[in-house]
Amino acid sequence: MRNKQFMLSCMAVVVFLLSACASSDSGPAGSHYPPTDQVAPIFQISQAPASCRVFAHLFATMPANMTTSDFGARISEEAKSRGADMMLIGHSRQCTTESSLSFTDYGPDREYPVAQWPGWSFGFKEWGKQGDWASIGYNEWMNGDVHYDYPIVMQVVLLRCRE
Repeated sequence: MRNKQFMLSCMAVVVFLLSACASSDSGPAGSHYPPTDQVAPIFQISQAPASCRVFAHLFATMPANMTTSDFGARISEEAKSRGADMMLIGHSRQCTTESSLSFTDYGPDREYPVAQWPGWSFGFKEWGKQGDWASIGYNEWMNGDVHYDYPIVMQVVLLRCRE
């Protein structure tokens, strides 16, 4: 009888400890919020309000000959479906590892305040396998006349800025 009571007590402690570890302050990697209807692209972290939280680090891959307006629209759709209010557009390079439209998620393990932004350090091993730099900046973003004869991989960070 004592062993049974001891086991039940241990199980209750384990359940309590596991539930105490769960937190609503920081979602797990790949956490999703309810979809949004708008997402604003930004090109510098300083453009993000202090209330924003980083919840996804992505590599977005654009197939050859897709216009940057189509690519931007697909990234925006992905960001909205995950509940982002803003997306930080990073560097882009010729892609040597992928040739189709795709999104590769690199975390983070827990979302964090934008003030703690560590820079473009995620996916470094994969990033190093890519080709030459390819400029998709403010002037090329969402421009229907711009396309590339080769696949592109771009760094993207998703931000949630509403309460």
